[in-house]
Amino acid sequence: MGSKPKQQDYQASGAEKASASVAMAEYKNFKKKYDPLLQEMRDKSLTEDVTSGLRGRANADTMQALTSQPSYQNTQSNTATGDMAQAYQGQLGIANTSGKDIQNKMQTNVLGTARGQAADAQTGMAQASRLGTSQALTRAKANQTVRSAKASAIGQIAGAAVSKFGESKAGGSGDGYASKFMEALAEQKRAGGG
Repeated sequence: MGSKPKQQDYQASGAEKASASVAMAEYKNFKKKYDPLLQEMRDKSLTEDVTSGLRGRANADTMQALTSQPSYQNTQSNTATGDMAQAYQGQLGIANTSGKDIQNKMQTNVLGTARGQAADAQTGMAQASRLGTSQALTRAKANQTVRSAKASAIGQIAGAAVSKFGESKAGGSGDGYASKFMEALAEQKRAGGG
């Protein structure tokens, strides 16, 4: 039978003792400096209301995009209000999702850091800065642009017709262009196209 191992066979070497001493010093330093910060981050992640800030920003983005150039046509449009409501709801949905995502990542970062993993410190700010425009907001802005372009085109055509009508009354070409144009507009309106 073999002999039992001797007690000195179980003792740590000088290198192992030095390594353990350095690790213990780093652990104590981490606990002293970063534990209070981690606890503060934990509390903040549970109580901070990121979502309401993002919802406020979504509201501002929607209103700035859709009401920055008020026009009579937009006040009279029967689709403008629906477009704005859709865009607003879409932006709020993005804000709600982003806010919850930021809060979850903040909480995960605290847990990860406590376990020695790297934290994603920029996630919240990056997410907030990328609060995208919803498809509804983009569509509403496009509809608003189309309405403005149509109104502008109608104004230009009407101006040209009045000018032409004035020429014919003043002894111009007399080709009846203005009256034909006005009749065509009236016909289109009766047919429901205007």
